[in-house]
Amino acid sequence: MGENEEEKNVNAENEAKTQETNVESKQEATQNVAKEPKTQESNVTTEKKEEPNFKKVETKTKKSKHRVIKAILILILILIIAYFVLVMRNYFILSKIVEKASAYKDVTNYTYHATAELGEYTIYRKDNIIRFDQKSLDVENTELIIWSDEDTKENITAFPNEKVAIRNGLSMVQATLPFEFANINDQMTGMILYTWIYTDEYDGKECYVLCFSSDFKKWVEKDTGLVVKIESSSVPTEITNIEVNNVDEVYKPDLTGYKITDNTQVDTITE
Repeated sequence: MGENEEEKNVNAENEAKTQETNVESKQEATQNVAKEPKTQESNVTTEKKEEPNFKKVETKTKKSKHRVIKAILILILILIIAYFVLVMRNYFILSKIVEKASAYKDVTNYTYHATAELGEYTIYRKDNIIRFDQKSLDVENTELIIWSDEDTKENITAFPNEKVAIRNGLSMVQATLPFEFANINDQMTGMILYTWIYTDEYDGKECYVLCFSSDFKKWVEKDTGLVVKIESSSVPTEITNIEVNNVDEVYKPDLTGYKITDNTQVDTITE
């Protein structure tokens, strides 16, 4: 009997421990189950927090690209407007020059003096007879005379120092240099689009300076539309003493004592 009771007590104790262990296991399982949703919920919350930040970065990048594109478009528009203003300014200035120069469109009686890099020369014209007198600056007392008649095509080229002359052989002279804007309408479009124009004073005269390139410029007198200076890498020229309707006669060179060569070839020199 005593042993049976003792065994019962032991069994009861073991059963109580087993039940206690089971209860603890159930509690732990319950706690673990309770924790899992919180972890998932925490992850979702983190994702929700991270997603707006990514969207903000993406939005900033898009805005930055839009600003760059907008700035480029504005710059292009400004350049277009500036070029349009330049073209319109050129048009008005060149129109004034042509209008002033047109007063000399039909002038066939004039003289002018010009100085170039290698010499100085004077042009005389009456109707269709022209004389070109040049003195060289690099060789002392070297002279050249060209006389031509555009109607008869007769021309004489004389070298006074050597007493040598060529008849109907070297050149016909077209002396339109200061008056070129009197007949330039066919070249207006190109000049309007590609010329840079500013103002300057030359020989006491207010002038427009027409820049066709960095080494090719023309000074045009505002009041008359006449070309008074050319700056060029090849033939820089200064033009002075322009007079109109002052020539009574254009004289042939006196060829007394000259050795004369006749030639039938006729070329043209444009001054």
